Amino acid sequence: MGKPSLDREAWLIRALEVLLHEGVQGVRVERLARDRGVTKGSFYWHFQDREDLLKAILDYWSDRYNAVITEDPEFQQGDAAAALLSAMKRVREEGLDKYELAMRAWAAHDAAAARVVRKAYARRKHFIRSCFERIGFRGTEAEIRTRLMLCYMSWEPSMYAQESKSKRLQFLELQHALLTQLND
Repeated sequence: MGKPSLDREAWLIRALEVLLHEGVQGVRVERLARDRGVTKGSFYWHFQDREDLLKAILDYWSDRYNAVITEDPEFQQGDAAAALLSAMKRVREEGLDKYELAMRAWAAHDAAAARVVRKAYARRKHFIRSCFERIGFRGTEAEIRTRLMLCYMSWEPSMYAQESKSKRLQFLELQHALLTQLND
């Protein structure tokens, strides 16, 4: 077994895992270095201090788990219903929803985290609503569908984590069909 990877992203991923299981109070320099089998000096190669790490976690989560969908031109053009389904599948297949509860729990007690989470949810809401509007929904109907989609994509995985991936994908496709179907 070789020496563990010491790149910045590996530190951030491990920090997110600790955040997921123990909350922000578990994200400590000594703990992360011990978990990775390296000295604290390795940490300081990438981060100034714990506060710098916490800010980097927020930025990384915002980009890797949010902007990867909301800012992707692939989802901004063409058939809106197909783009929305593709985005939904990508979220599930790549586990982009994995840290939702941990981030929201952190945001409940930290102003900086709350700002980042609010901004990420605003971007998500804008993206989803624009898809529904491109499909043809307006006003309250577009808003309700947007809210349902946001809630479903953010909370369903934690509520039904024990279900098979195939069943969750089947339900995802059915939910998409129900929400994107125009009433005649």
